[in-house]
Amino acid sequence: MPHVIRAGSADLAAAWRGLSEGPWRWGGAVARLEGGFLGRDERSLLLAAVVVEYGRPIHVLVLISVRDDETAVRLWPPLPVERTEAVKRLIAHLASELTAFGAGEVRTTNLVLPT
Repeated sequence: MPHVIRAGSADLAAAWRGLSEGPWRWGGAVARLEGGFLGRDERSLLLAAVVVEYGRPIHVLVLISVRDDETAVRLWPPLPVERTEAVKRLIAHLASELTAFGAGEVRTTNLVLPT
């Protein structure tokens, strides 16, 4: 599963209010956030997004969660989603935006992160 684990605990309440909604463009693909749901304990954030790649929309739920001293960004496991390059790029992009909300350096990933 595509994922990024960052050091530190991001402030997910601030991220819920302050994350950019896009749109973001990567070549022939475009993505944007459609909404977000902050967990009651403020340690999880579920982001609804749409990625349009090759002329077809892919609806994605990205889960950002804080546990111990790490912030994880990944697809929400119960929803099967085609893991296209643009979907992976969205996960990497959202993970990089978390630095503004207190997340630290990347500890683990299986994605190519934007510079």
